[in-house]
Amino acid sequence: MQLFTNEYEFGATVTTILDETAENEDLEIIIDDNGVFFRQWNEAHERYDLILITHKMFAEFIHAMNKPEGAYHVYYEKK
Repeated sequence: MQLFTNEYEFGATVTTILDETAENEDLEIIIDDNGVFFRQWNEAHERYDLILITHKMFAEFIHAMNKPEGAYHVYYEKK
């Protein structure tokens, strides 16, 4: 079983994925108008490590999770 939370804050959605084993710090995924931020507390440096990706990159990441090993092109249709 995996535990996560979703919080809807003003201007952002925050999903926190908790490591129930306590081997790793929890992962926060913050989605706002600027993009998608991944942040995780870094105990050694006493600060968060932060990664920013575009919404499109995040959509491709989600799509990739359902594919086997290989290289893929993703085509988007304008609606």
